[in-house]
Amino acid sequence: MEALEILKGVHAIDTFATTTLLVDERLVLVDTATSADVGKLVKYLDKVKIRPRDISTIFITHVHPDHVGGLATVKRDSPAKVAAHRIEAEYIARTKVYDGPPGDARHPATPVDVLLDDGQTHDGLRVIFTPGHTRGSIALLDESRSLLIAGDSVRSEPTLGPMDDQYNVDPKQHRESIRKLSAMHFDNMIVGHGKPVLGGASGKVAEFAKRL
Repeated sequence: MEALEILKGVHAIDTFATTTLLVDERLVLVDTATSADVGKLVKYLDKVKIRPRDISTIFITHVHPDHVGGLATVKRDSPAKVAAHRIEAEYIARTKVYDGPPGDARHPATPVDVLLDDGQTHDGLRVIFTPGHTRGSIALLDESRSLLIAGDSVRSEPTLGPMDDQYNVDPKQHRESIRKLSAMHFDNMIVGHGKPVLGGASGKVAEFAKRL
């Protein structure tokens, strides 16, 4: 499995949808890959000598199976708090059936410990509510590193742009969320699908957002 420390303490792990590990005075995991990929994630943690029980927070950007599928496995061996937007929390815990594409989630139910809201900061990351891909999608801004962890708010494969509309619950709202991100400043960006953007990331998002 390929992984890259793209910035000091920032590991972009090449699972089906990128998993991000932040290492500094705290250990934070953003998304948990698919259930099929979670073994690779756990092996990578072991490779860099990090135990799941040392993780402080597991952020879930949204409920799609390539982001939440491995959550139950990681959480089984970790006291980490699970954090997600309050809208998405019901779908992650499976107390409510997700009604958007690609259909009802089949991941094991996992309770969300920290209900996030737009603009809130938790464990060093600022929450940016970016609905449209799913109802409660978020991106996370690490201002200390000028890094946006975009989840599926943006993709970079084959080029920077919105997610394919067949996977968006509300394509118009998804584009509004991209315009919201385009007004912010961040030098670097990790996306769920595609390579990280290092240097001038917010300018590149603003440029393609003009064409939406």
